Amino acid sequence: MFTSILSSKKYWFSVCFIGFGFIIIFSVIEYFMQYSSSTWSTFIEERINHQQWIRYMISRIVGGLIYGMIMGYYFELRKRKSNR
Repeated sequence: MFTSILSSKKYWFSVCFIGFGFIIIFSVIEYFMQYSSSTWSTFIEERINHQQWIRYMISRIVGGLIYGMIMGYYFELRKRKSNR
């Protein structure tokens, strides 16, 4: 069942969709938690001008991919078990 789920196109579509949603929601929450009273200039100063934007983007992409894979697998497995 594991290999059939991983080879499914629906699974990878849901991984991308869920992962992208996770990236957006997590980034917005983190921004408001760290920079709530600040403006965009503080965020740009810390993330882009200090050359941390590469690490920031890689962490978001990897985190979104891992979360999307886990949740996508969970949803596909649940759907296949309910169809039996």
